[in-house]
Amino acid sequence: MSDNGGDDLTRILVQHREDVAAARLAAEQRARNDATARHDCEGPLRTVALPLFREWSKRLGVEGYPTSIDDRLGCRPPSLILRLAPRAGPESSLTLACEVGPAVRFRMVVGGKEVGTDLQTPLADLASPIVLDGLGRFVTKALAATIAKRSDCGP
Repeated sequence: MSDNGGDDLTRILVQHREDVAAARLAAEQRARNDATARHDCEGPLRTVALPLFREWSKRLGVEGYPTSIDDRLGCRPPSLILRLAPRAGPESSLTLACEVGPAVRFRMVVGGKEVGTDLQTPLADLASPIVLDGLGRFVTKALAATIAKRSDCGP
């Protein structure tokens, strides 16, 4: 084996060790960030958002739109999910996810398509009016998706 081949292998192994060390540090930092986000975010989401999710879920259920709430605040990333699954309509979800910052991002999925992730608020500013605004946007889009499209072949 030539000296050049050995040098190439040495360089590759050294680079790999550096990459492994960098990945390990990044994973440790993500774990610290997740722990901080989970600790800081769980209380406000349980206090502010969860009661509103429950209230709207009950009301939507009474109106004939089945819903469910997934409490994933102990998961990574910590989040609350309101699912709207109307009969014969596309399933939709609103996720309030904790992010580093700390912040809360509102993610809307209607019929399998992400339709709104532009709403984000610092955790310190999370209040009922902000959650209600996000819920209003979500329910409007989700209910609009339940309206059957008119066929071009008939009335």
